[in-house]
Amino acid sequence: MLFKLKELTKKSNKLLLLSFDWTRPKDPPMSLGQASLVAKLHQENIPVIDKSWAVNSKQFRVEDAFRFVMAYAGEKVDLAMGAYVWHEPHTQALLAALKRENFPGRIILGGPQVTYTKQNLESYYPQADIFIRGYGEDALARLFLSTSGRPPIAGVHYAGEPDLGLSANIALDQLPSPYLTGIIKPQPFIRWETQRGCPFQCAFCQHRESDSNVMKRRQLGYARVMEETQWILDNPIIQDIAVLDPVFNSGPHYMAILRQLIAGGYSGKIALQCRIEMVKDEFLEAISILNQTAKVVLEFGLQTIHSNEAKIIQRPNNMQKVKQVLLETRARNIATEVSLIFGLPGQTLSSFKESIAFCKDYGVPTIYAYPLMLLRGTPLHAAKESLQLVESSDIDLQIDRLQQGIPHVISSPTFSYEDWCAMAEMAETLDQYNAKAGGVRDKKASPKMRATLESTFLWQAREQQKNLQ
Repeated sequence: MLFKLKELTKKSNKLLLLSFDWTRPKDPPMSLGQASLVAKLHQENIPVIDKSWAVNSKQFRVEDAFRFVMAYAGEKVDLAMGAYVWHEPHTQALLAALKRENFPGRIILGGPQVTYTKQNLESYYPQADIFIRGYGEDALARLFLSTSGRPPIAGVHYAGEPDLGLSANIALDQLPSPYLTGIIKPQPFIRWETQRGCPFQCAFCQHRESDSNVMKRRQLGYARVMEETQWILDNPIIQDIAVLDPVFNSGPHYMAILRQLIAGGYSGKIALQCRIEMVKDEFLEAISILNQTAKVVLEFGLQTIHSNEAKIIQRPNNMQKVKQVLLETRARNIATEVSLIFGLPGQTLSSFKESIAFCKDYGVPTIYAYPLMLLRGTPLHAAKESLQLVESSDIDLQIDRLQQGIPHVISSPTFSYEDWCAMAEMAETLDQYNAKAGGVRDKKASPKMRATLESTFLWQAREQQKNLQ
């Protein structure tokens, strides 16, 4: 296929930065990713006009985004936006409309749908002129500041030219803060990040590194994170924080963050995504202390309890450690959420039931189960034919946070579509379990749980402490 190369030698006056988001009513008006880009562009004095739409809103129309862009078409502007799986049809519709109307500026695409596509990007997005793989703040700024039409920048691919498939370099510790610069204002609910990427390699996940040598450090600047922590404490209107770090309890700074929140008496809710096998005693102790003023929710992505399923998705679990941590969080009355996946290769209806039963047996108060998505560029997506996984986007499930219109696995050699429907029904009914199990939990261990506890140091130490009182 031949691609007509747009003349890119003339520098544009400004940049249109669009974002198609999947939001909830309490979300800030601008996503954290969009805000980070805006903060970097402002730092470099690059004129930018940002606009966001909630694609899950009944009022959303692609035509509105199209009209917004075309209103600036005569002002020598470029367009940049991220491509995500949840709005792929809307992205395609917008790009097609812009091509029909001969939008004169450069169209720049980034986001996971670009980052994890290592070749043939033009076949997915023939209307785009420039692609940015990886975290795009630095690359986008360099691209816009350059006086050359096609400057060589790591991670930047120009349509029609040879594609190296690399991701952009980024100095995370040098990025400006969208909070401290005022891009995101204090409000009741915020999303926050202290690091990016994930040190693990789950086959279904787009948080895994797309290049093996790009992310030497995943942490944002220590000084910045500490200043943001203080900013949170200085603005008591902030009472609900969702930390976006794929694994909060990794890296060198997470304990310092907790200590500062404790010292400042943070009183709101904070949700932390954690790797359960990496949970340490000092971490749980800090969470217990923070819970004296705040409400901490630990979110664990268990996915499955079965080793054969875990092996296929490259997500092994140390089940002995999992049991220990779940028992300890229950004993400390720490709120936990465990997420499972149904539709996994090798999974059966019975094995999915067993994963749910395990969580209930160990007193997990909140359990979520999500259907497997095969995301572009992941190893599981590449192996779907060999694994004989059948997809469909024609589903209508009443599952919290499920995004409609995205292909999900609905059958495989180990489960039929009827089995999948039964698993989906079980996932939906977890809302009823969560409602009943919510609130203050009974700290008494069941006989099954006690049998596990008695084999651990934690139980013995707790009993000794009681005897001394």
